[in-house]
Amino acid sequence: MNTATAATQARVTLATIRTWCRRGIVAAAKTAGRWVIDATSLARRIEIGARRMTQQDADDLNPTLLHGIRRARYEHTTRAADRPALAGRYVLPSYLQGPDVWREKGLIDDVTVNGRHYYVLSEKAMRIRTTLTTR
Repeated sequence: MNTATAATQARVTLATIRTWCRRGIVAAAKTAGRWVIDATSLARRIEIGARRMTQQDADDLNPTLLHGIRRARYEHTTRAADRPALAGRYVLPSYLQGPDVWREKGLIDDVTVNGRHYYVLSEKAMRIRTTLTTR
């Protein structure tokens, strides 16, 4: 199936489907510059995403933090030289409110690239984001 069909079926964006293909999260092959996605692999991914966050994660995070996790932007920077260091990471705004709270809950990692500071989602936040974006 193509990316548009897969995105509709999984109820996620085209960018999310392409990311899953690039990372090998779903079995896919690029043919003539377009992704061809294995339906069985996509169904398995949808099933995994349908599992809810643990109750502890849900209780531990307020709506503001959940909103921030959902809005993180994939590999986002205006500086092309910094993009390779942010490959595969979701970046939060540099003006992030209350970074200490994010750190305390294990939601962000600090990355410094070419003297510039970035807040990126941690592995825990990535698992939560996947749950949020597949609902």
